[in-house]
Amino acid sequence: MEPSIPAALRSLASAGSALGELAAWRRRAQGDTRALVGELRDNLLYLDMVAEEGVPLGDVIDKLSVGEYRRLSREGFNFDSLKRARIAADPSLEGTELAPWAGKRTGELVESIFDKLIELKIRYPHVGTRSGYRWNVRVNNIRKRIWLLLKHVRGG
Repeated sequence: MEPSIPAALRSLASAGSALGELAAWRRRAQGDTRALVGELRDNLLYLDMVAEEGVPLGDVIDKLSVGEYRRLSREGFNFDSLKRARIAADPSLEGTELAPWAGKRTGELVESIFDKLIELKIRYPHVGTRSGYRWNVRVNNIRKRIWLLLKHVRGG
């Protein structure tokens, strides 16, 4: 199922574009930011495999990583330092599930991305075969939030 992608995120949704943006961001970053961006890149790669290549979520669930995020959270890392400005409103986001992110802090979006990844890692092994859980929708929602983070950080 192809997710509905707001125009503001289409360029990042194209094959490999977001991964390339994350790799470029990682090369520019240092220290803790570099580690976090690397973790985001790896997670997006696995989520893309599920969404675009039909890899079963169960095959990659254990490879999704939240270790750097948890370490940085424990150490009091300021996730807003990734970009101090608030998330800009974009007309193409209106009417989408991403619209409420306009005006929120960068840290809130980062925390939301990792909260969703943590929830996936906890729930899927226990209820992955039950009906009522739309795993591909959840995967695509996380991907969209990562794309929004990339758009926000690059200022586009």
